[in-house]
Amino acid sequence: MEEMITHYEEFQKLNIRVKYIPEDHRFDVFIGTLKDNIKHQVHLWEPKSLEKAFKLGRKIERKIMEKRKPTTHNYKEVSVVVASLP
Repeated sequence: MEEMITHYEEFQKLNIRVKYIPEDHRFDVFIGTLKDNIKHQVHLWEPKSLEKAFKLGRKIERKIMEKRKPTTHNYKEVSVVVASLP
């Protein structure tokens, strides 16, 4: 998740420096840099500004990360079971 937060922060820093580029173009560039699953959801919500797209992207990323459960699977145990099969 830190990777995505850094991405948003870096894009916002660039956004501040390139005011001569129209916002709709900056919006398209930002959306194009998102991971596919986040990009799709941001498009569905149709944010009306780049700032709203930033906030929405962060919110979607947090929800995705919350749903991920850490795996506690021990592969060593599985290999022992497979090795003992006839």
